[in-house]
Amino acid sequence: MVIRVISFVCSLVLATPTCVHAQGGHSHHRVSEPVRATVAWNKADTRKRLKRVRGSPTDRQTSERQGYKRVSSLVNFPSFFPGIGALYVKPQTLPLGPFRAFDRRDRLVSTIYMVPVEDIEQKKTFDLAGLAGKGDHVTMYFNAGHAGVEMPHYHVVIWHVSKKDEARVAR
Repeated sequence: MVIRVISFVCSLVLATPTCVHAQGGHSHHRVSEPVRATVAWNKADTRKRLKRVRGSPTDRQTSERQGYKRVSSLVNFPSFFPGIGALYVKPQTLPLGPFRAFDRRDRLVSTIYMVPVEDIEQKKTFDLAGLAGKGDHVTMYFNAGHAGVEMPHYHVVIWHVSKKDEARVAR
């Protein structure tokens, strides 16, 4: 057994000079070059493992993978709107939504529906599908219109955070 180990180590050492000389190396690099290559490979392997282990995607990244687009990339709207956050929507669901709002750390804070006043006056029924998470409380308020939804409408905001945590999107 000892003889096998020694012969294996010797074969590695004897094979090294051929590789080094083939690459134009010097004789004093015979041992150090393969060691450096091994260390570099181990570092790269560790980096690969770290990238896989970094954690799950953020709420925002998950929404983007589901087809949600940043509203500011679709219409003239700020990328972060105080009191709402960073707003995302599937373009085909406009004007009703659902819109997903995220704080500055890409955590989901609310799902918003923009219900046109005209539709309410016509007593339409709404299926507010696409709720992104468990609701904590609901806020509803009138809006005269803005970029993307120009007609008068109501914002129906289903908060996924407590009233106290709404402050995460206040500024």
